[in-house]
Amino acid sequence: MAYEDFVKQADDLQNILFNLNKTEIHLHLEGLVSPDTIWELIQKNNLHYDGITTKEDIVCKFNIKNLEQFLDLYINIIQSSFKSEADLALLFKDMGSYLQENHIVYAEVFFAPSKFLKMGLDYGLMMDILTEGAKIIQETYHAEIKFLVDVSRTFGLENAMSNLDLVLAHRVPPVIGIGLGGSEQNGPAKDFVTVFDKARAEGLHTVAHAGEDMGPESVWDTVNYLHAERIGHGISSVLDEKLMDYLAEKRIPLEVCPTSNLFTQAYASVIEDHPVKKLFDKHVNVTINSDDPSLFSTSLMNEYMLLFKHQIFTKEELLLLVERNIDAAFLPEEKKKKLKEENRIITS
Repeated sequence: MAYEDFVKQADDLQNILFNLNKTEIHLHLEGLVSPDTIWELIQKNNLHYDGITTKEDIVCKFNIKNLEQFLDLYINIIQSSFKSEADLALLFKDMGSYLQENHIVYAEVFFAPSKFLKMGLDYGLMMDILTEGAKIIQETYHAEIKFLVDVSRTFGLENAMSNLDLVLAHRVPPVIGIGLGGSEQNGPAKDFVTVFDKARAEGLHTVAHAGEDMGPESVWDTVNYLHAERIGHGISSVLDEKLMDYLAEKRIPLEVCPTSNLFTQAYASVIEDHPVKKLFDKHVNVTINSDDPSLFSTSLMNEYMLLFKHQIFTKEELLLLVERNIDAAFLPEEKKKKLKEENRIITS
């Protein structure tokens, strides 16, 4: 195909993709924050960080090049800048803009309370902010959001169970389940069986990060011990044929985040080497997501177009992936059907 024809095809696809109803199921709340919001928090809370004296310094910090810079920004600046429950409300303008710019009509967002709780914030008050934020997103941006509370591998079983107990003690409609994020190496899945069993018994959805920076054994443990409904990332599954067959047979969705995976460099450092297509070709139920879009300078639209422009997926395959993301969401079946029918009218 001539270069000019490929560019036109990419432009046409981008227009089609934008107008489709899209869902995103692997997003972190703090990963949506803008430099403007962090600068506002620094001024509001009279914070002082080494090397940061202007908003332009924050913008530079957001231009991360490696995992070390990402962790420094996320832990030492972003999370540390939220000093009150009310500060969390500032995130919803950033979230609304992101959803609108990508025409995302439904999103499931991870909220990690552990550090905020250790800083003295009140869980119930944080839930009030999240509930109000979800209402604002619906009314202002005409998108629906739900939350998955991260019980966290990083701080151990006792902290994870404590987080779950807080979820159960403060049940609010926007919170539909729990997720297990954090260090796979320091928090093996089998340590959290009681947490996931209790969550399921209470009617919560359960998902878990696995196979992001550890091998397929981490994914096996997550499905065998935790019986997670979806796997965050899961890309190391490509190293185990039996695991890929199992995931394909059970239709367990993988929440793949290509640009994010390139930053960790555990299984790919360039998009051409990313295992998402191999997983797709093995009939694994992959979905495409952005993880921490503000931090990785990406978006859901960018992820789809990146995969097309590097000829990882065809137009038809990407349209199928949009549909799969709808199917993998924790939405009522009638809602999924409606979104897909509207999309088919656009693409017909």
